[in-house]
Amino acid sequence: MKTKSVYTLFLIMVLSLLLGCSGGGGSGGDATTGTGYGTISMEITDAKPFIEGPQPDELWLIIEEVLIHQSGGGWTSLDLPQYPFEINLLAFYDGLTTQLVPPSLIPEGRITQIRMVISSAYMIFPGGKTDIDLDVPSGKLRTTNNYDYWINEDDALRIIVHFDLSQSIVQTGPDEYKLKPVLKLFNNDLVQAAKICGYIAADSFIGDPPEDLTATVIYDGPDPEDDEIYTKVLITKEYEVDPTPFCIYWLVPLASDMERYIVQISNSEGTYEETLTGSSVGPGSEIYLKNEGEEIGIPTT
Repeated sequence: MKTKSVYTLFLIMVLSLLLGCSGGGGSGGDATTGTGYGTISMEITDAKPFIEGPQPDELWLIIEEVLIHQSGGGWTSLDLPQYPFEINLLAFYDGLTTQLVPPSLIPEGRITQIRMVISSAYMIFPGGKTDIDLDVPSGKLRTTNNYDYWINEDDALRIIVHFDLSQSIVQTGPDEYKLKPVLKLFNNDLVQAAKICGYIAADSFIGDPPEDLTATVIYDGPDPEDDEIYTKVLITKEYEVDPTPFCIYWLVPLASDMERYIVQISNSEGTYEETLTGSSVGPGSEIYLKNEGEEIGIPTT
């Protein structure tokens, strides 16, 4: 994917091993660290992801280290809530976050890279099925990417890490999976991220018990080479509420009508599709599908 537009206090990075796109943000300044100090903190989250194959109840990451690189200052290892930091990412969705890095002092200056060291990962499945380890290449996976943010003295930089499991888990064989992290980072202001919401008619959920629906968001850019699946999430039927409400979180705002999100919501028999343009998916927007909130009925045979 090519670099998308940059928003004030907002940055998204897609990391796949050592491959991704650069971003920008913050105020200007030279390429060295200063004499004062600011603070940096991080939180981590996920959606309720669709993962190819059986859906796990839990997905655990073992994170050994989070580091930042500053131009002229080298690498700095940041504090973790515990060592190693173990997290079940499937416990944090629908906009929920948890602390990854508590507020830590760093010299003022330009942050150029963020690195996360993951030593292992595994999934736990329902019904007593054997747990499955995720292949972490080379024993430890260092996800890193170019980054560009200037932190001034007394600044407090808060980074939200959306670890998109729907794009990060690759099935390589029967009961074999590989971890290739896709991370989206949002700086400081959560309202910069957009979200798409809606309501699903009860009869769109098929079976007994009713199967989950799959919501796929496709990014459609001005260049066909930009087009890609942005994320996939599951929608579970609500028994206490009809129609079932849902939201898809952590979307990059679109810069113009030359960019679009195509939303597809599917059961095993049909698909509902709607296209959203940059004029509606702006920073902090909350968009409701189907005429601003009418219930969505998915075709069935």
